[in-house]
Amino acid sequence: LSYRWLLNEFPVFIPLDKRRFVSQTNGNLYIANVEASDKGNYSCFVSSPSITKSVFSKFIPLIPQADRAKVYPADIKVKFKDTYALLGQNVTLECFALGK
Repeated sequence: LSYRWLLNEFPVFIPLDKRRFVSQTNGNLYIANVEASDKGNYSCFVSSPSITKSVFSKFIPLIPQADRAKVYPADIKVKFKDTYALLGQNVTLECFALGK
């Protein structure tokens, strides 16, 4: 499966950059340091090249809130599943850290 996200309408796909990342493991969209320009309606576009089928999720609204000066303490809780790989094969691991 391949995951892409669009903003407000097709075919305005979200460009991936230092702030935005789409996990190809679970399809989640991660946005670091949300900005006012991130406001809008998001839809996930999932495609499968092997069966040449694509689907869209329902739109999910994102409304950035004004900074309320909340400070969250660092809190890292890690529970990773065991990952197995054959010798000589490639493996992709994803790690996401949140906080300020």
